[in-house]
Amino acid sequence: MIRGALVFVCLLATFVQAASTKPSVLYVQVIRGTDEAKPAGKNYREIGPKLSAKLSPVFKWKHYWETDLKKVDFDPTKVTKLALAGQRTLEIERLKSGALEVRLFRRSGLVTKTRQATHGRMAILGGEEATRESFFVVVRPDEPVAGSD
Repeated sequence: MIRGALVFVCLLATFVQAASTKPSVLYVQVIRGTDEAKPAGKNYREIGPKLSAKLSPVFKWKHYWETDLKKVDFDPTKVTKLALAGQRTLEIERLKSGALEVRLFRRSGLVTKTRQATHGRMAILGGEEATRESFFVVVRPDEPVAGSD
């Protein structure tokens, strides 16, 4: 009886581990913070209220424009690398602790990194441009929708 229960617990633990390493989808947004209205000829879209509520109280910009959106198939057993515009690279890794670590590189150097203790939250990284504007990279599990993200 005890042996059967032990086998059951081991099988259950294996199943839970396999389920937690299942590939998932993440969305990566590149955001431009600026005081300018929408740049002419650019295919940018204004961010929605959910993301704006996180950025606006902290940063001074009048406008936040999504310059790029990528859907990423994230495999938690591997480091996921993603090339972004402006010689930027993003790495996403699930650590042994279960936390999600997101690293942002520009050219060959690390710009910043963050760790999220729980899955399901946004990770926001950023930096300044030489043009006196800011850029942000947002990694999130929910698909953003313009004007209602």
